Amino acid sequence: MSRPRKAEDPTRWPVPCARCGQHHQTVARWPDGGVCGYCYQQAKRTRGTCACGHEGVLPGIIDDQPACRQCSGIRLNIDCESCGAEDELHSGGRCWTCVLGSVVDDLLTDPITGSIANELVPLAAALKSMKRANSGMTWIRQRHVTAFLRNLAVAPKFSHETFDELPDSRTREYVRGLLTEHGVLPRRDELRTRYENWAAEAIERTTEPQNRELIRRYVRWHHQRRMNHMDEVTRGTFLRAKQQVTVAIDLLNWLTDHGISLPDLTQAHLICSSHLSRA
Repeated sequence: MSRPRKAEDPTRWPVPCARCGQHHQTVARWPDGGVCGYCYQQAKRTRGTCACGHEGVLPGIIDDQPACRQCSGIRLNIDCESCGAEDELHSGGRCWTCVLGSVVDDLLTDPITGSIANELVPLAAALKSMKRANSGMTWIRQRHVTAFLRNLAVAPKFSHETFDELPDSRTREYVRGLLTEHGVLPRRDELRTRYENWAAEAIERTTEPQNRELIRRYVRWHHQRRMNHMDEVTRGTFLRAKQQVTVAIDLLNWLTDHGISLPDLTQAHLICSSHLSRA
């Protein structure tokens, strides 16, 4: 994604950019004139087929159409020293894709074996082939993502259960999705699993042990039984089940706090608890 442009400054930069016409700092002088930093970046990222038939980066402009370096006479280093492709370079003369590949290999390599586990090879390939390598680098360089992938590299086994034991995060679910898509992990109904995990924690919010067992049976024999008869749990079913269990727990806790047993529950109590929950 291109960085947002700052407001132009005609006083500081009186000569406008030959491409956009705005007053920003000139960073390169090409055959068509001085080019600002924003247009310079855009030129390095412009890809297509030149009128001469060349396919690759087209930084030049001829007759209002993108053109290759040879046709436009532009001198620009966009040749990756690693893969040889024309692309925007990241560092060390290498393009973003090659640098991303090196980072992925480093993070997913087990330091003891010195190699990537066979189960993680499809994941490595998927991460390396991200459509936008620069966005992939931004994502993978986040501290929590880096830590997650390093831990994954030394995991003794790969299963949904081991993933469930890791801290809940978008990174965990994104990587789980990649492993599932590439056949490393079997497919499963994620909403059903999420509900089971949520319900196990929600039940513990019931303050009275007898009521806690009541909620446990309600979850198991009403909601989970219904979900088990569905080919795939819908988001609507998932959200309604969470809401209904939450309301039931809040009601039972309210009755406990007011010394009211479930057999003594009346319509008046329901109305009162409903009003208090909305307050």
